[in-house]
Amino acid sequence: MNLFGRKKQDISSSGSTSNGPTTNSTTAAIGKLRDHIELLEKREELLIRKIDNEIKQAKSFGNQNKKREALVCLKRKNMYQKQLDQIAATKMNLEMQRLQLENVNITQATLEVTKHGAKAMADATRRMGGVDAVENVIDEMEEGLQDAKEIDDAISRPINYGQEDDDELLAQLEELEQGDLNQQFTNDVTDDVTANTNANTNEEFPQAAQHTVAVSKNKQQLDEERELAELEASMAMN
Repeated sequence: MNLFGRKKQDISSSGSTSNGPTTNSTTAAIGKLRDHIELLEKREELLIRKIDNEIKQAKSFGNQNKKREALVCLKRKNMYQKQLDQIAATKMNLEMQRLQLENVNITQATLEVTKHGAKAMADATRRMGGVDAVENVIDEMEEGLQDAKEIDDAISRPINYGQEDDDELLAQLEELEQGDLNQQFTNDVTDDVTANTNANTNEEFPQAAQHTVAVSKNKQQLDEERELAELEASMAMN
């Protein structure tokens, strides 16, 4: 597309364009204005030559003392000058009109490009599903990240195995320690008694000594069973 018009032969052979009748009409008008301005410029050149010629003749007649002929030459010169001034004013008007039409063509071309760009943007936005679709994708991504964080926190959280109170455990420990001390004391006393009894019995009554050892062992076993029963009962109460 020629935004600034074309010469006469180009207009006649160009045919229709793809920009519609408005662009064709403005382009044709620009071409006609350009052609007419060129015609006026040629007319200007002719008038300037005529004015120069009339001035030369007026000078020549003046040198020959032919004042009447010289005055006629000056009258024609002034007539040509008026025509030249009119042509200059007409050319100025036509030039302004041509520039305005060229601006219209540029504006129309800019509008067409803007429409094309806007349509491309609308198509791209529609393919993406619009602003709401994009916001939904972002929301889903944020929710997924939040869910992943909560899962990580849940997996890394310590598991409660029903831990007992520290005071209860300390009480059980004291009972165990006290039971061990009692058992140790009982064992020591029993061992001493048994040793003394065995020594005396062995000397005086060998068979009785053996019987005493058996009784001592049974007593120790009963004591151990008693301590175990007491411990179980204590744990059951806690």
